Amino acid sequence: MAAMTSRPPPAARRKAPEERRAELIEAASVIALTDGLDKVTARRVAAALGVFPGLVDHYFTADQLVAAAFAHAASKERDELFAQAEAAGDPVIQIKRLMSGWMLPDHDDVGLMWLDAWQACRHRPALKDEVAAQMDEDVRRLAQVIQLGIDSGDLPDVVADTAAVQIMSLMDALLAQSVMSDVFDYSDTRALVAAVVEQILGVDLGE
Repeated sequence: MAAMTSRPPPAARRKAPEERRAELIEAASVIALTDGLDKVTARRVAAALGVFPGLVDHYFTADQLVAAAFAHAASKERDELFAQAEAAGDPVIQIKRLMSGWMLPDHDDVGLMWLDAWQACRHRPALKDEVAAQMDEDVRRLAQVIQLGIDSGDLPDVVADTAAVQIMSLMDALLAQSVMSDVFDYSDTRALVAAVVEQILGVDLGE
């Protein structure tokens, strides 16, 4: 009887570059949201995926990795929030849903990530570009909803882009409270923000 020869285990499937990049970015974005942008390193991402840090470095510089993690997390959160809002159809209800989502306590993880990004982008050019792009996209998407309300007659004839910038500035200001959300009750501040948004849009956003 001939001796049986053992076969080497099949090699792991080599992932296409775009698939690998997406996997690395997804893992990095989870770290950004749970532990902060300063914890997004090649070593941490590699450990999360069970690969060598050199593989991460092959695709991203340190600055690019942080920027990609931030962009992915910010874009995903925005897309989910706007999808929920847009399902309402009515532009005023859309705005109500957007505001509610931005001011929910479980939005604090995203808020903390944004605070990290604003601080870190002073020394990370790629991150700075991405922060600017994400802020512009927030304004653009909100302005579209406001313009829809103007066109339908549900909102007065305000300047949609200006109103969107003003509202997002208010929402950004609330993010600073994310750091202390487990210590102070900011319900009165959130009510003030809602009242100012009503003034900007010239419409009652109450129930």
